[in-house]
Amino acid sequence: MTHLSSSTTDKEKQPPLVLEELEWLLEEECDGCLQVVSNSVIYFIYVAQGKLFYATNSLAPFERLERHLRRLSNQNSQLTNEVIKQGRLKFRNDLEQYAQIPSDYQSVIWLLEAQYISQQEAVTLIRRLTREVFESLLNLTDIANKKFIQRENYDLIILLKLDPTVFLGQCQKRIQTWILSTPEISSAYQRLYLATQVTNNLANLNSEQNETICKLLKGLNFRQISALIDKDELIVAKLLYPSIVDKTIILGPPKSPFDQLPLIPVDNSGDKIKDWEIEESKIYSYCEKPTDSLEKKWTIACVDHQLDTQQQLTTFLENTELFSLIIIQKSLNAFVELLEINPQLIFLNIDLPDINGYELCSLLRSHQEFKTIPIIMLSNHQSLINLTKSKLMGATNYLVKPFTRSELFNIVYRYLT
Repeated sequence: MTHLSSSTTDKEKQPPLVLEELEWLLEEECDGCLQVVSNSVIYFIYVAQGKLFYATNSLAPFERLERHLRRLSNQNSQLTNEVIKQGRLKFRNDLEQYAQIPSDYQSVIWLLEAQYISQQEAVTLIRRLTREVFESLLNLTDIANKKFIQRENYDLIILLKLDPTVFLGQCQKRIQTWILSTPEISSAYQRLYLATQVTNNLANLNSEQNETICKLLKGLNFRQISALIDKDELIVAKLLYPSIVDKTIILGPPKSPFDQLPLIPVDNSGDKIKDWEIEESKIYSYCEKPTDSLEKKWTIACVDHQLDTQQQLTTFLENTELFSLIIIQKSLNAFVELLEINPQLIFLNIDLPDINGYELCSLLRSHQEFKTIPIIMLSNHQSLINLTKSKLMGATNYLVKPFTRSELFNIVYRYLT
């Protein structure tokens, strides 16, 4: 094992250092695995005889593989759910072993040898998986450690040897295209939600496309939608961008663990193109697969006697198909009603009559049913919120009134999805 370099503090120079190191390994025709650690995520880059042949990372590698297999399943009927899950069961190794034998790559080879996928499909799959990993790797701004683990040879079939100049150039072009969408879009792993019950008003889409896409706008991210409709993530983003800008579609933050990946760099040039040229405008091959997350609907309860708060929440939340909002006006009745409702999130006004929000929060936390339910404290003034007391009483977070739609959705999506 040879350590090429250690951590550095110059964040702006980190991505070039990774590329320079990779370039050196390829020029020297090294065989082995370059490991890069950033934000607790380990990136594994595999090289052999001066060529790059695969890349993966420690962040849910089998979720990534299975997602790309589901995209292939749009044209390959042999890729059933049972087959797709087999790789996870057969080859899952500890991360310590990944430098020697990447389990997700083993799964691709097994699928090929078992004739579930063709050689061309295997090559396509490896290229897509490697590209997704590199799109995150090239956006890193902080690296904790790098090391190279040398190997004499690989006990694996190497199906694809990527020309690093061409491949990395393509990855950079894709990143530059993603940058055009900032700040509206900050990650390919952001989750998309339809913010209205009307399902035929997405910009630039016909009625059939609207119907297809709207079924997916319930918490899936760009990459997951891409897999289901068999379209590249950039095409999905281009199609939906106008509706994201006009807030018909609301973006939630990446779901854990994908929040550990770097965000898309923001374009601060001031003259970026707002209207992307859509190379493909027809969405097809919608995959009719039952998905629990598509049917999810959350119950939100609000204990607040103030009509303006009730109206705000109703206006923002009742206009979607994602939430069922229940208002409780009398604090003395709140505990019993909340037990009956069994909500997934609770808003509590601090200044409730009869029993204040702190007392009610403490009472709820003492009951087994409310041990883990997110409880958000509401107040008309941030200065009136006693953060220490809120924490002691068991509150999850707080929101200051009056709040904007974005502020509300940010906190709701943070704790519900």
